[in-house]
Amino acid sequence: MWVTDNATAAPTPAGPVPAAAVDNTPWSLPSMPKFCSSTAMTAGDVANCLLDGPDGRPETRGWPLPPFPTPTDATSVPWTDLALGAAGARVMTMQKALVTAGYNVTPDGQFGAVTETIVRRFQVDQSLPETGIADAATAGALGILETGGGTFPPTGWKWLGWAYNGSPALVEWENLLVGNAKAIGRIATKQLRSLPEALPLFEGFARDMVSGGYTITDVGTYAFRCTSNSRKDCDGQTRSQMSNHAYGLALDLNTAANPELTYRGVNGASACATPLKSDIPLWLVRAAEKWGLYWGGYGWNGGCTSPTQVKASVLRDTMHFEFRGTPAQAKAIAAFNASGAAPSNFVGAPVVVEAPKAPYTKTCLAVADDAGTVTQRCLAPDEVPSAGVRTVIDTKAPAGATAAVVNITLTGATSAGYVTAEPCTAKSGDRTSSNGNATPGITSANLSVVPVDASGRFCLYQSQPVETIVDVQGFFLPASAAAGGGNLLTSVAPQRVIDTRTQTFCLSSGTCGKKGPVAANTEVMLGTTAVPANAVAMLANLTITGPTGPGYVTADSCASLVAGPQTRSNTNFNAGSTVANLAVVPTTGTDSGSQICTYTSATTQKAVDVQGYFAPAAAGGWGFSSLASQRLLDTRQCDAASTCTPAAAQSIVRVQGPVGASAALVNLTLTGAKQAGYATADKCSALTAGPQTKSNGNMSTSTIVANVAVVPLDPDGSFCVYVSEATHLVVDLQGTFSPADPLRFVPVTPVRRHDSREFNS
Repeated sequence: MWVTDNATAAPTPAGPVPAAAVDNTPWSLPSMPKFCSSTAMTAGDVANCLLDGPDGRPETRGWPLPPFPTPTDATSVPWTDLALGAAGARVMTMQKALVTAGYNVTPDGQFGAVTETIVRRFQVDQSLPETGIADAATAGALGILETGGGTFPPTGWKWLGWAYNGSPALVEWENLLVGNAKAIGRIATKQLRSLPEALPLFEGFARDMVSGGYTITDVGTYAFRCTSNSRKDCDGQTRSQMSNHAYGLALDLNTAANPELTYRGVNGASACATPLKSDIPLWLVRAAEKWGLYWGGYGWNGGCTSPTQVKASVLRDTMHFEFRGTPAQAKAIAAFNASGAAPSNFVGAPVVVEAPKAPYTKTCLAVADDAGTVTQRCLAPDEVPSAGVRTVIDTKAPAGATAAVVNITLTGATSAGYVTAEPCTAKSGDRTSSNGNATPGITSANLSVVPVDASGRFCLYQSQPVETIVDVQGFFLPASAAAGGGNLLTSVAPQRVIDTRTQTFCLSSGTCGKKGPVAANTEVMLGTTAVPANAVAMLANLTITGPTGPGYVTADSCASLVAGPQTRSNTNFNAGSTVANLAVVPTTGTDSGSQICTYTSATTQKAVDVQGYFAPAAAGGWGFSSLASQRLLDTRQCDAASTCTPAAAQSIVRVQGPVGASAALVNLTLTGAKQAGYATADKCSALTAGPQTKSNGNMSTSTIVANVAVVPLDPDGSFCVYVSEATHLVVDLQGTFSPADPLRFVPVTPVRRHDSREFNS
């Protein structure tokens, strides 16, 4: 994650004071300052006032007009007039377009007298007949005429799950944008991207955040998409729904701690008096306003001027800061703040006085270049391992080990990317398989079995700047090198051990009988007769759904899992998400099978599906063969004679695996889903059509999701994957299991062996 260092920046006029001298209490009941006068906006002296104009889309204020993903070969849908008394979604769309165009109307979906008056005013301003009826001409002027059919996204547009950044259709547009040339605290170079006139505003705000000691976990500006309260991919939307992020005129900050929420009044009180969920203090908002940035925490559609204003509900976006002015005003603000003159009306924090820099302990990593030469590289305080880095991971494997079972966690990504676990020998170019996917604002984890060299090492290649964490869960060795001959895998028909949404669970203390959600910082004990008492580890899929905040889950034997914050993890999640990850969990034998314990750092529901277990070789089972990762399927790839289409909703996709094996160890990646759903993998002869009772991965509309699975194979080596919603499916083979495969499993108490964030806080 992005974390600020303890050093302060050079003095900045009217900026925040060092962290020790400011009040970092979140501003839970904000009041707007007065609006900036035209004189103040022209002069650039906007501290302690709110810059909120002129109205309209950015292009109406002098900014360039971006392209828009209009469906290819779309047809116009005949417009039905809207008039006094109409109601519904189309009325709300019209009202939102009027607000975007600078007219004061509440988007409530009701065409009342106020809306009619505003429509008349808009028609007069557009030289249209003043009827008060939203006819086709009025809808066209508002940009809300509907289209149907056609191909979406159109040619040249590639949806990444969160934005269209990097699409061929955006080359000319993105050439207009500029990025910060120097790192700012833990904000990497070019992480802030905007139009040239506006970039200094976001850079100045970032410097104030760092010098004031505010802890930044994630921050981003440019993301070419529609608004978060519409369809972000712009499917079915009009230009009126374009987000200010698409222009680089908005910044999102610490997204997990500052969610966009609709607040409602409690016990009859106004919604404006409902405290915000946020980690942003008052001084930080004042710093943003000094740079002309409007805070989404005040609310949209007029927001709340103060906690005493009466509103039934208000949509607040506390992560969001945006610039609503013109290019000329942006230049004036940047010039004024750079002049060193104290703003005449600024009553916020005093000028920064540079404090002595705290001692800094560098993070030093062993890295391999394309030729396989290993050297030491020490990171600067504000540096994140960059794209193309191959970090050498020392798993501390026992002698004779040829593969390690590791959990790879990715965090702090500034753009979408992936990591690949590979030998540290010569290697260059893009990788053809992956062991995890990085998404901005998301911390994700994925289990992998990776080959290691004679020294117990492998390399982790990353396609984009991202922090990487590796936890070791066990090793595979030849039988001759494994104590007692090692352990073999026995596959079981996937069985749900617990689902706290519908079942009661037991705490590690022995207290039982309560249904979920499981409270934060709680250790839950899970037992199953499907895993015998002589097992050394359980193969289990851990699913988290509906968490109240960001956090992680750690699984281990109940004897080893000590209550309280953990030093390693099996899966990570954000508020409201559904995520899954396979885990190899050491077990404790009981009179009725085996048990494990799980610790959860945030309140959430959880489900655990057991898929198999490792037990002493004398009991029989399957050995393992580790393979160089190879791609078996990628529905995004196609030849000139075919069309790249995702797997359809509720479809079963056949995948050809290795012939002669009993099961395949595969990494399933789900991307491009437009609906949340799940995927289930099994041998084709066992997978029936229709909704499944188990899952191997959960898809999301905003992230690329990967999860490892051990999938039984039919005699011809094939297996099948059921997807509940339309999605692209990528399958990478990591190894095979069969009675003839030579490697045996040896578990270890899970231990963290690598964390690129160490010493960087």
